[in-house]
Amino acid sequence: MKERLMIFGTAFLFSCLAIMFFLHFRRVKSGEDSLIRRWVNAAGLIGTVQTWIAADTLIVNLADGSATVRLNATDTPSPLQDGGNEALEFAKKLVADEPVRVLEFRRTEEGVIIGEVYNSENKSLNEELIIAGWAWYYEPDSPQNPYYKNLNEQASEKQIGLWSLGTPDPPWLVEPLKSN
Repeated sequence: MKERLMIFGTAFLFSCLAIMFFLHFRRVKSGEDSLIRRWVNAAGLIGTVQTWIAADTLIVNLADGSATVRLNATDTPSPLQDGGNEALEFAKKLVADEPVRVLEFRRTEEGVIIGEVYNSENKSLNEELIIAGWAWYYEPDSPQNPYYKNLNEQASEKQIGLWSLGTPDPPWLVEPLKSN
């Protein structure tokens, strides 16, 4: 009797796992957020934007103080470059005056959080900037991210955002402005 219960319990557990993974991959294939992604997106620190430095860099008031947050795998032009102000305005509209959620991936030696920022509608600022063409996929941050690379290529092909301005120069290729 015990053996039958063990076999039944094990089979039931594997069946539940199989159904969960089937649902996960079906949703991913249809373009919906996966179960795993929704679980990960529920994590993070809640705060409010104090200051925008650029569309990909902001200072956020968190429960334990303010922190500079840099968007992972995303690079936008500085406000002094072509498209910089447009990218910043797009990011500000996406966040508005609502709270944001910061999902920290790592910190730099200076204490800057490198991560993903979500608005109150659970939209990733990182993704939305790339989809709209106001940011480049910055491969050194996340070299194994074909999703962001694909989004970047789609925006470029559609000639939207930065690509509507001609041939934009990524910030990592532009020589820093020299002060007098």
